[in-house]
Amino acid sequence: MITKILIVTKVRIYPTQEQAEFSIAQFGAVRFAYNNTLYLKSYMYRKHGVTLNKKGHKITACRCQEKYHCLKQYDSIALQQSVINLYQAFDNFFNPKLKAKCPQFKRRHGKQSSYHCVEVKVLDGAIKLLKLKPIEANIHRAIAGIVKSITSEHE
Repeated sequence: MITKILIVTKVRIYPTQEQAEFSIAQFGAVRFAYNNTLYLKSYMYRKHGVTLNKKGHKITACRCQEKYHCLKQYDSIALQQSVINLYQAFDNFFNPKLKAKCPQFKRRHGKQSSYHCVEVKVLDGAIKLLKLKPIEANIHRAIAGIVKSITSEHE
């Protein structure tokens, strides 16, 4: 049996003002996708007794609507990952073996403000994320192998 070894490395980044503003807006878009899906899921259950399945709410369809056209400028994978995280939270809530709480709406401030992206490249002294120029970073140890994903936290 072959096991995969995943290594986590924390890296401090030093974004420019423009990169920081885009990242904050990306956090907002991810939070909006999560909260909007939670609202739709709750509304459909209360009003119609219908539960949305995992394929029932596509964030890409939401991005094509005129009132949500601003979501097109953000990382679609990060938006979809937030919806996947919500469905996982509901699965955990309904699992009797786990003592998970019901998913709550996310606020702007707090530890839960994070997003997950997959198109990451580690450069010499910088990290390249999707839809951003390389961000200066303090990479204190060599990162060997393939970078699978990055999780950013905003305080």
